[in-house]
Amino acid sequence: MQLSVVAARLSALRTGSGLSMKSAAQAAGLNTSTIFRIEHGLVAPREATVRTLLELYGQGEHTPRLLSLLREERVPGWYDAPGVPLGLSGFLELEDQAEIIYTYCPQQIPPLLQTPAYALSATLAALPVGATYERAADAAGLVAVRQEVLDRHRGPRLWAVLDRPALLDPPLSRPEDRIAQLDALAKAARQPHIAVQVARPVAETGYLYQGPPFTLLRFSGRERPDVLVLHLLHAPVVIEDRRRVEEHQQAFARLSLSALPVDATPEVLDGMRATLHG
Repeated sequence: MQLSVVAARLSALRTGSGLSMKSAAQAAGLNTSTIFRIEHGLVAPREATVRTLLELYGQGEHTPRLLSLLREERVPGWYDAPGVPLGLSGFLELEDQAEIIYTYCPQQIPPLLQTPAYALSATLAALPVGATYERAADAAGLVAVRQEVLDRHRGPRLWAVLDRPALLDPPLSRPEDRIAQLDALAKAARQPHIAVQVARPVAETGYLYQGPPFTLLRFSGRERPDVLVLHLLHAPVVIEDRRRVEEHQQAFARLSLSALPVDATPEVLDGMRATLHG
């Protein structure tokens, strides 16, 4: 199974880079037939070949991720599908395995709580100039797949702190889409495994988080330490350094303690909804 996943990934990366089998083979110093057999799972590629091809496709930094499958060091999951960006795959695996997810996104609704319309609009707004609508639609579809983890039996618990600007200035032009997003948040906040808080103004709390959006992942079992994920411009960065994890645990604790209580969230969302209706 791992071999077929590696084959599909290499094929998708080559296609995405705009190279034909022949041109990829020439650039990598291989025969076209070798590329064909690798991409169709007919032969296991050598590790050196995988490294060469990933460098050629501009994905060299993610080589260990693909080699872990080739070596059968882990079982592939939905996050290893060809349509999932290789730079996102490792984070999604961790998110899928987490017992508790703590997240704070200053400028937007966290992906796990986005409606389809919000996910598509947010992706379109964040993509570089010239990116296709299809690319945005694929990214929005991936958000929907990620959200399935919250509906899974014994899935993770989610704790999200939301900023008012993210609620009041969403990347949605239609009032009905804004209302639908607020309703989705209200529905999520009523779930026993989801906690949603709205931050109070900094002038009231005296606390201003200065950093990128982040997620903290906690796993079952004491032997597995918490992980910090910084959501940077091009891809999430997974950090296991104990000191940095603890710094962001403290930051999330301050954000949560200074935010409105969980049971106040429905009233806050209702107030925003009424404004849109007015």
